[in-house]
Amino acid sequence: MGTKKRVMSLRLDEDAHRRLRAYASSRGIADSAAARELLSAGLARDGLELYSTELGAYLRGVMRPLIEEIDGSLERRNAEQEDRIARVVHRATRGSVAAAIASCELLKEAYPGLADVPLADVYAAYDERARMVQAGMTLEEAIERASG
Repeated sequence: MGTKKRVMSLRLDEDAHRRLRAYASSRGIADSAAARELLSAGLARDGLELYSTELGAYLRGVMRPLIEEIDGSLERRNAEQEDRIARVVHRATRGSVAAAIASCELLKEAYPGLADVPLADVYAAYDERARMVQAGMTLEEAIERASG
């Protein structure tokens, strides 16, 4: 017949259970078979703690370079995305500034009273109002504050 077998229950915390399932999955065996293998191997090495420490060190040594490579790839992709976004925003911002300058030049031509006012001063006045609106004021509040 074979050797006599005993049935026992085993209580594991979540981390130990997760690790046991991962081991079982990697070997393509049931959790109970994985537990038996690990117990046998651990007892053969004179203690499960020693085995776990060696296994953990091995896994960290194998996984660390892979994780670092993934981190590097993600950092490169993030940098590429930031560059793309910066280029898109830069184009829109430049167009907006060009339109604002052209608008200020049109204002100077349309209103004779602005003929002696430097273009930079006209632009600065509108820029200040825009800054206030961007900071959360309504347009009416920004105009009122700029007026006095």
